[in-house]
Amino acid sequence: MAEDKLTVMNDLGEIKTIDFVNKFSTNISELLTLLGVTRKEPLSADMKIKTYKWEKDIDTTTTAEGDTIPLSKVTRAVDKEYQVAWIKKRRAVSAEAIARHGASLAIDQADQRIMREIQNGIKTDFFTFLKTDPTKVNGTGLQGALAQTWGKLQTFSEFDGSPIVSFVNSLDVADYLGDKAVGADGSNVFGMTLLKNFLGMQNVIVLPNVPKGKVYSTAIENIVLAYLDVNSSDLGGMFADYTDETGLIASSRDRSLNNLTYESVFFGALKLFAEIPAGVIEATIQDQAAASEPSKSSK
Repeated sequence: MAEDKLTVMNDLGEIKTIDFVNKFSTNISELLTLLGVTRKEPLSADMKIKTYKWEKDIDTTTTAEGDTIPLSKVTRAVDKEYQVAWIKKRRAVSAEAIARHGASLAIDQADQRIMREIQNGIKTDFFTFLKTDPTKVNGTGLQGALAQTWGKLQTFSEFDGSPIVSFVNSLDVADYLGDKAVGADGSNVFGMTLLKNFLGMQNVIVLPNVPKGKVYSTAIENIVLAYLDVNSSDLGGMFADYTDETGLIASSRDRSLNNLTYESVFFGALKLFAEIPAGVIEATIQDQAAASEPSKSSK
């Protein structure tokens, strides 16, 4: 007679699905920690996020002695709305794959591919927002470019006191370093690496999506995670067998006897974005020769 709580073959799919959901939740938490993000906002029913801009109506008249000073007005207005796309992934493992590799390995391999696909999508979408409508500057070399983004961000009063995060390409870091040493933590979250106190900046992150020759910086409080809470919606009870505690992603599993496959579906909706696109500073790295030429006016 089998022992109580013995894990049998039918349990493996359930266990691996739960592992996937928990690992995804952990990875997202690590990513937010890496970026320093603390702003998490549940999506509304229309699945839309809003970006903002500052509209300024500054009076330029000269006020005579004793006259009332005309008012100037600054308004934080909605700029654009974006529809957040669903994350919907389905994986299937054939009976032949299970027979050849075993259920545990066959399910693991499929889950790893799905995880990478979702993570790459989140990184790509995030970088799309970084370069949507940035404020542009130039800087000589990597250090100069980082310094220019830092300086420009100081002119945004709404980010006063907020830590800054910068995104760079690994090849630009390698060009700068040469044979120099740099401190970096050993973790690699979502394919990103944090450089500690690199060139005096608080947080410099190597992001593969950043093109060589560009640097992007913004205030940490300008980065927002918008997400659909699957736990609190009707979806959780109708389609989700398992969700993580935050409700960021849900999964369901089933077996298909007509083609002898084991399927799992993962779904959710989340997006990292810059709430004020102009609050992202894009610096172009110039060499010394280019920097000595007359510069064009920046945005």
